[in-house]
Amino acid sequence: MSTSTINTNDLANLQVGDKVVVKNSLDENTGKTVCTAVVLDRRDVPAIPGWGGREERTLVRLGSGFWYDLATGFQDDSGATRIERCA
Repeated sequence: MSTSTINTNDLANLQVGDKVVVKNSLDENTGKTVCTAVVLDRRDVPAIPGWGGREERTLVRLGSGFWYDLATGFQDDSGATRIERCA
């Protein structure tokens, strides 16, 4: 599955305790499963308007300590990995 076909609607309702698949998103290993993980925390991050601000987003944290943006599925501030909901 390419990153352009990720169904992020499946991620929007992720809650603490839900299982996800973590996949590599780097060039030569794109789509290769790294591991499965459980969502440990969910955080709604409010927008900050103006210069140096940020858009509103929702993040989930996995056991690795990394946060993932539910709008894209990508690892926050990195993009090295992405998540998908377990079937």
